[in-house]
Amino acid sequence: MLEFLSAEWFARFAAELARVDPAAGAPPLALGQVVTGAPQGDVAYTILVDDERAELVLGSVDQATVTLVEDWETARLIAAGAPVSELLAAGRITLRGDANALLAGQARFDALDGALGAMGRVTRI
Repeated sequence: MLEFLSAEWFARFAAELARVDPAAGAPPLALGQVVTGAPQGDVAYTILVDDERAELVLGSVDQATVTLVEDWETARLIAAGAPVSELLAAGRITLRGDANALLAGQARFDALDGALGAMGRVTRI
């Protein structure tokens, strides 16, 4: 099992993203995530998905169209499979940027299901 948001976890996540079939023809997705208060300090990364690939950018959300910002405990809930929509409604996640990009990027999210599922199976929360 990999410790959530550790260097090893990010390496595995990048490898899983590299195997994604990115749903050609859908709008590009640039989803950032900022986790505050993690044991290793604040963590930021962006998932980029276009017609050709899905990739991970560590340490920055500068390229993100929309960014999810949440605390460590909320990030752990997301990693454990809690619905993001419920956490948003409860005010546990703050959105920065173009919230419509989340809706427009649904096909890209669907393409990421395999990678996200694989990470859920190897992550120690």
